[in-house]
Amino acid sequence: MPKTHRRRPPARRKKKQYRLSLPAALVLICALFIIYAGVEHFFVEEPEVLADEPSTTTASTDEEVEPTDDGNSATVHFINVGQGDGELIIADDGTTMLIDSGEAEYGETVIEYLNELGITRLDYVVATHPHSDHIGGLRKVIASDIEIGEVIMPEIPDEYVPTTNSYEKLLDAIEEKGCPVYAAENETIQFGSGTLRIIVPEYSSDNLNNYSIVVRFDCEGSSFLFTGDIEKAIETQLVESGIDLDVDVLKVAHHGSSTSSSYAFLDAVTPEYCVIECGDNSYNHPNSDVVTRLEQYTENIYRTDIDGTVVFTITGSGLSITTENGE
Repeated sequence: MPKTHRRRPPARRKKKQYRLSLPAALVLICALFIIYAGVEHFFVEEPEVLADEPSTTTASTDEEVEPTDDGNSATVHFINVGQGDGELIIADDGTTMLIDSGEAEYGETVIEYLNELGITRLDYVVATHPHSDHIGGLRKVIASDIEIGEVIMPEIPDEYVPTTNSYEKLLDAIEEKGCPVYAAENETIQFGSGTLRIIVPEYSSDNLNNYSIVVRFDCEGSSFLFTGDIEKAIETQLVESGIDLDVDVLKVAHHGSSTSSSYAFLDAVTPEYCVIECGDNSYNHPNSDVVTRLEQYTENIYRTDIDGTVVFTITGSGLSITTENGE
């Protein structure tokens, strides 16, 4: 008997709106009148307000609040998790998003990295698609002492939902921790002084790579595109959709595989920097033809198998880059 698919990330639910019926509203109005009359009976004059007493008046919600400049910078981390993906975005106000975490063996690596940065909460965790080199390490991250705000996963049709060990264990960890989990939808999230755009491909077949959630991050005039393992079919779809793909930094799709990074897609992205997340592998990642193609757009190509973890710091004047193994 085939194993039954279980637990699919639910769609976001709208908040319930409660409405009173007319009879209930009349009863409530009468009750409030009686209470008000009783209060007036006991208080003959207005109670005195002491001059030294702090005011409890709140500002109008229509009034604009000036942003505070605490001198913090947003950072984007491409964590070296071997032949896999792991990215961390930290906004200038400390809001965090973790995208993937490599294979299961790299879960501790990611946790240690977060601990070194003093991160105790991840506001968003994105599992781009259910392949072990992207979600394997997330189980340990979610099961750790780190607080999790919400988990975002692609919604996959029932007939294609995997029953792999890595996927099942991730679902177990989410359930045991009690994390809110949502199916990805096209939306823009305020993220510190920047924005995160969640882009969901339209796809329904058995190639799990093409369910990859795409994330665009914009902050202080700098921009990043995280592409998971999308292949040429989805790249074409994104280009033809008219979505603004022009960014400064491209996380090269599918570890530099020949399945991705088409000319049409790169023409739309025009990257100034490229990051390839890969490790020792038998897949010919990154493909030499893809690297040659990328070099036609930029000389600034970083590889986690060579450079180690790559960190971009966003400032008002642009980007600064540091690598684990030297600049």
